[in-house]
Amino acid sequence: MLTALCIHPRDNVAVVLREVRKGEDVLVNLNTGAVHLTAQNDIPFGHKIAVTTLPVSKPIIKYGEEIGNAKTLIQPGEWVHLENVYCERGRED
Repeated sequence: MLTALCIHPRDNVAVVLREVRKGEDVLVNLNTGAVHLTAQNDIPFGHKIAVTTLPVSKPIIKYGEEIGNAKTLIQPGEWVHLENVYCERGRED
């Protein structure tokens, strides 16, 4: 069953469709098909999970739009949130 959803082909994060626990298998839809990730953290419902490696300063793309940049190296399966994303406009989607 699908666990996380990418909306736009540019997205490098997906939105989890339910609470996910660290170590859990996460099935994510991508433009190229589905991919399995292992959750690296507990991730609350509606939050973001990285679907690719995001180096420091790499733009975070959600719904096809840049919403910030990685503050730290973010690995696939990690929770993407305010602690590891720098948002210029002071917002984190």
